[in-house]
Amino acid sequence: MSDPYERLFGADLRLAARAPGLDLVAGGDGDLALAGGADNIAQALALRLRVRRGELAPLGWPDYGSRLHELIGEPNNSRTRVKLMAFARAAVEQDPRVRELREVRVETVPGERDALRLFLDVALIDAPTPLNLVFDLHLEAP
Repeated sequence: MSDPYERLFGADLRLAARAPGLDLVAGGDGDLALAGGADNIAQALALRLRVRRGELAPLGWPDYGSRLHELIGEPNNSRTRVKLMAFARAAVEQDPRVRELREVRVETVPGERDALRLFLDVALIDAPTPLNLVFDLHLEAP
């Protein structure tokens, strides 16, 4: 871990989004791949948004996660988009590596009536450049 970002933000197993969920990524050497530094914090924040708040309470993390799951089945309107931004802000700001959430905005995904795209501009502790995170949420029930 010679990279200062890796020292600051750590490393974890790299996850790949695959239907219907997440999976581990294999590295070129046959071992599991790692996400380090800025990649790790981006992955960690996206995972925090995916996990239902309270879902990890039995493991000792009662406040981990977000309330985004509450929006499944809601219409794609301004009220839902405001709630999405508020729920995302509350979840991301809980990570101790986040200094400030500078901007949160949401747009409808082109060509997908019930999909919203969340754009987050995140200032991290001791990082000179912000992290730009993009996260999609589908409002239709699976």
